[in-house]
Amino acid sequence: MWQYIFWVILFVLALVVEGLTMQLVSIWFAVGSAAALIVSFFTDSFIIQATVFVLVSLVLFLATRPLVRKLNRSPRVHTNADSVIGMEGIVKEDINTLAGTGRVYVNGLYWAAKADQIIPAGDKIVVLSVQGVTLSVRPAEKAE
Repeated sequence: MWQYIFWVILFVLALVVEGLTMQLVSIWFAVGSAAALIVSFFTDSFIIQATVFVLVSLVLFLATRPLVRKLNRSPRVHTNADSVIGMEGIVKEDINTLAGTGRVYVNGLYWAAKADQIIPAGDKIVVLSVQGVTLSVRPAEKAE
């Protein structure tokens, strides 16, 4: 008799957690506990019930999680700032990521900049990416 109560409580808790998070974190456990509850009507073996719970939860998790992740992926919001990627600019303040310094002038605007190396003021750069209001840059290829 206690097994019925256990599976019902686990089912309700999983649903409450799912309702509070809205992130599909426990729906698999709710279905697994429902399956174990059904099995508990046919056998008193808690080991069999727990095995059904684990197997059903695991199979549902493995079968649906990739689909859920794909559907929940928020699309990247492109901004006008993305338009500077690939553009060349000029370093206005030495770029030293460790020291937290670096300013560049790209497409008519001044930007904070970071790079994998120190780039002195006056050098040309190419924009690799935009993270917030900071450009990730590399030195431009020097013409021979």
